Amino acid sequence: MQSLAVTPRRVDPVAEPAVLDAIDIVMQRAYGVPSFRASIDRFVAAQPDGLAVVEHQGSVVGTGCCVAYPDGGFGWIGLVATAPGFERRGIATAITEFLSGVLSGHGCAPVLDASVVGGPMYQRMGFVDCGPTRVLALGGSTAEIHSPDGCVPLTVADVDEVVAFDAMRFGASRRGVLAKAIDQHPGRSGVLRRGQQLVGYYIAQAATLAPVVAEDHDALAALVAAASRLDWHGPPRISVPPESGHVTALLELGFEPQRQLRHMRRSIDILPGRRECVAGEVSLGEG
Repeated sequence: MQSLAVTPRRVDPVAEPAVLDAIDIVMQRAYGVPSFRASIDRFVAAQPDGLAVVEHQGSVVGTGCCVAYPDGGFGWIGLVATAPGFERRGIATAITEFLSGVLSGHGCAPVLDASVVGGPMYQRMGFVDCGPTRVLALGGSTAEIHSPDGCVPLTVADVDEVVAFDAMRFGASRRGVLAKAIDQHPGRSGVLRRGQQLVGYYIAQAATLAPVVAEDHDALAALVAAASRLDWHGPPRISVPPESGHVTALLELGFEPQRQLRHMRRSIDILPGRRECVAGEVSLGEG
């Protein structure tokens, strides 16, 4: 096996746009998904110092991203990927430690959602398993979902209120991530109010209903009913964090289990916020 110096470096997304394309290619090959560019662009917008690569002979062979939530004291690491043929050389470990250092510089402990295969590696690095993150997909006919409450489309005027509502429940402000997600998918976001009070919102990405935050099960049903009427190219998926109180409600609404990941943390035991209200993450790499 050819020797490889595993030395991660930070990527400057402004000065190195071609490297972003190379990062996407490595992620595609590692995960078998057409493109991660929407997620990469959200990382760039929210955390421009949070992209890292390992290179070999001028080519990207490993990569990963992170996003810090300083007011919550935690940050997410995600999309850690190794190019085929370069596995088992310590690249993923080095990338994770490098990104953990970036988060530490922002006063944040690292959090991640690990695959079953990747879990043991993170455990050796001192990450602690804090329960399952469940990936569900909406089965059956979405037209069968009904709710007496009605969502309205999210507008620019709603953004500040949504960011504040989300921060109280997620445990930190996600203004940069949410604003970019809304911008990337125009016309695919909704809010729900009872009287003048916001009780939930959703953003629908291309294939995922993400994020979704709802004050209670009735609010969740209304949000899912509205989102289910959008155009989807397949069954919409949702990634449900372990603290969510909405798992049973999502199953009753027709979501079906697809797979589970291991939600893992290091140097932080409990995340702040009212996380029982979080029905769906932005992504497995952003929380």
